[in-house]
Amino acid sequence: MVVEMNLAEINETFPLIFQIFFFCFGACVGSFLNVCIFRIPAGKSIVSPPSHCACGKPIAWYDNIPILAWFLLRGRARCCGSKISFRYPLVEALTAFVFWGMWCLLPIVPALVGMFFASLMVFCAFVDIDTMTLPDFATVGGTVLGFLISILLPGLHGIDVGGAPYFVSMVASAVSSAVGIAVGSGIVYWIRLLGECVFGREAMGEGDVILAGCIGAFCGWQGAVFSIFGGSVIGAVLLLPVLAIAKVFGPKKTGKKRKGVDAENEGDSMVIPFGPWLALGAVLYYVFLSDFIDAYFSNFSLAIF
Repeated sequence: MVVEMNLAEINETFPLIFQIFFFCFGACVGSFLNVCIFRIPAGKSIVSPPSHCACGKPIAWYDNIPILAWFLLRGRARCCGSKISFRYPLVEALTAFVFWGMWCLLPIVPALVGMFFASLMVFCAFVDIDTMTLPDFATVGGTVLGFLISILLPGLHGIDVGGAPYFVSMVASAVSSAVGIAVGSGIVYWIRLLGECVFGREAMGEGDVILAGCIGAFCGWQGAVFSIFGGSVIGAVLLLPVLAIAKVFGPKKTGKKRKGVDAENEGDSMVIPFGPWLALGAVLYYVFLSDFIDAYFSNFSLAIF
């Protein structure tokens, strides 16, 4: 608590210093996440070898500065001229802005916890985009860590029990986290079962079920519900124009079976992962919408009971 008070006092005196620090820190974390997103699903070490170009040559430190390096190099490797994906500065900038926003908008402890949570969401989102899978160590491990952090930091779930002992707050926060895990994973699990019954095939993976539980561990059941349904709405709004354009201007069917695509799924080859939209909904809830969503569900509960 003393450390939190000191940080708050320093932040009030020199707010710009902390904002610049956490923006730069977020960019560096984003650079590390790029390494994890690429190497971990491929079974490679995230430590060795150091950052290197596709041609095998090591990348100099001045060509590895988060965000800036891509623009200074104009998206091309200095050593061989090969193209560098825009994904790298995108992940770095996204993480930087999320860290900066959390520091500016949230109390210190929720902001610091949120930075870890957001990093986990960014990792899961981009791995799901690339591989259509969600690593268990991230989803299951994140769920366990979210539950433990909720016990140690009851304020994460907005627990206020007045003058009751701290132990009571810890128990209340643990219950809130556990309910969030159960509700988040439970809803997605039932959606998955219904999808299989309606469409005759797997609509969501087990990783989505666990990821929703992980979100509930950090955000409570309200955040889990919003990430599921709010994320779905956001995903639909953003993707419908893209799908429509692809349908109109995409390649025409030739009647030939493409390599690696089953005949029965030939006309339905675009598979959209749900993990990124869960992650986006979770971060939006955590940073911007928690008060509004919690108040809405509170009024909804009062109207029912």
